[in-house]
Amino acid sequence: MFKKILIVDNDIQFNTTLKEKLEHSHQVNVTSIKDLDANIENLLEYELYIVRLDDTTDDIIKELTNKDKFVILVTQFDNKEIREKILAYHVSDYVVTNSPSSVDFVYKIVQRIQSNAQKTILTVDDSKLVLTQMAILLSSQNIHYVQCSNGEEAWQYLQSTNSKKIDLVITDYEMPIMNGYDLVKNIRTRFSFEELPVLVVSGSEDTFMISRFLKVGANDYITKPFINEEFMGRINNALLITEMFNKIKSMAMTDHLTGIHNRVYFYEAGVKILENANRAKQESAIAMIDIDNFKSVNDTYGHEAGDKALIHVANTIKRALRRSDVLVRFGGEEFVILLPNCPHKQALQVMQKVCDMVAKSPCHIDNDTDLRITISIGVTSIIKDVDEMLETADKYMYEAKQSGKNRVVSQDKL
Repeated sequence: MFKKILIVDNDIQFNTTLKEKLEHSHQVNVTSIKDLDANIENLLEYELYIVRLDDTTDDIIKELTNKDKFVILVTQFDNKEIREKILAYHVSDYVVTNSPSSVDFVYKIVQRIQSNAQKTILTVDDSKLVLTQMAILLSSQNIHYVQCSNGEEAWQYLQSTNSKKIDLVITDYEMPIMNGYDLVKNIRTRFSFEELPVLVVSGSEDTFMISRFLKVGANDYITKPFINEEFMGRINNALLITEMFNKIKSMAMTDHLTGIHNRVYFYEAGVKILENANRAKQESAIAMIDIDNFKSVNDTYGHEAGDKALIHVANTIKRALRRSDVLVRFGGEEFVILLPNCPHKQALQVMQKVCDMVAKSPCHIDNDTDLRITISIGVTSIIKDVDEMLETADKYMYEAKQSGKNRVVSQDKL
């Protein structure tokens, strides 16, 4: 996240509007000046520079980019000569300020460069020159990168559990050991089209070759030598689509009331986590939780109070769990917890802690009302099909209800 931004622009209206928008939306410290009359060394404290391109700013732009600073240029001119001059600077981006939406364009570029700090791209090419060229472009966009010299090396990296999460693969076609075509085929055996986009960069303009890559699972194709603007445009589009997909997927797997995962997430991701734990021969447990007397909360205090009770219970449970544990709202007042790599005795201890924390933590309904809420929990550690485990945990949870509520029930022996 950028903390300090400098705007150098003699267009007062544009300057002021952009400054206000950035400060309001990003809560960032923005300094705005009309021109550069100070020594460059006194201006290096900023992390991002938005500079109006004119005769007086040429040297400062060169010096900033030479010092690997992020620079966005603004200009009112839109012609080939200006464009070529801008591209020679190797700045992050530029905006032509000849429309009312120019401020929004700059603002979105700032947002993109900031979010790029969370992105990592895997570049695959047997040419060190091409890898270096791509590295320079990606660095100017605040994007991290990992370099591989052939498809086999890239494929091994993608399969490694210790590797960084990759947001996009950029691969050449002709490479030793494993070419780009086989790499794309392998990628699609493990990663979906939306999950990990692939951009192919090749010197071949053969339409048959392009169609083969697209058919086998590449998201896009660009020919060498590429224009830097087009190259970064394709990358930004691919990252944006993936980001939108992840947001939609996250929304579909999140309970809108409590903010924790929902039943969809449990069957999509939770089941895989359990299967992985089983393959690693790790003991795991599933707990089924139900809020005691929840109907009376709704009937007595109203559904808004019931919602507050659900949020309170979810937040209280989260505080007792490990990062690796999976908590979901399964439906209504029911919650499910998956505890991977957790022996039965430890699972019971954790669930007893959860039960006690909920019972001892009053739920604040309004200024005059605090509710004492309790939960009943059923736990199973006998590894079976996930639906069977849920059914077993649900049976023990029902026993907890029948035997007095506010307790944990599980099998006595494993």
